[in-house]
Amino acid sequence: MTLRLPESLRKKLKTPLGNFITDLSSLKGKTLVCVGDQASKDLLRGGLRPRLCVCDGKIRRESVGVPPEISDYDAAEIKVKNEPGTLSKEVFQAVEKALASKKNHKIIVDGEEDLVTLVAIKYARPGSVVLYGQPNEGLVAVEVNERTRDKANSMLNEMVENGS
Repeated sequence: MTLRLPESLRKKLKTPLGNFITDLSSLKGKTLVCVGDQASKDLLRGGLRPRLCVCDGKIRRESVGVPPEISDYDAAEIKVKNEPGTLSKEVFQAVEKALASKKNHKIIVDGEEDLVTLVAIKYARPGSVVLYGQPNEGLVAVEVNERTRDKANSMLNEMVENGS
């Protein structure tokens, strides 16, 4: 089963799910989950070690290959397929597995990782911080709590099931 992004949800997703953050040092000591190549690269360059990095080898939809900061990151690697505008069953399983593990992970997506932020919020432990890039605006930090998880689950429930 694959979930597909309906047109009605696109506008909602343009609104940041959390707060913009510029000071990476405020994240020290927190459990971090990072979605996106640029965001992951910035965190790793800043000396932070995310529990999970999710990337697709693209920055602003342009293929750049997996940045060396991510490929060199000493973390267990999971590869998944995920078409643009969708969330595959593989993605849900990979994020859940990675966040249930004691090890750091990186998920390399063949396709697009944009919507994985919702899955990360769904499965990250309360108190974790999920980070992602908001195009042309900056880095968004979402603290996982009951409110943010409910919001992510509500958006996931609005997505349309695709048979596959």
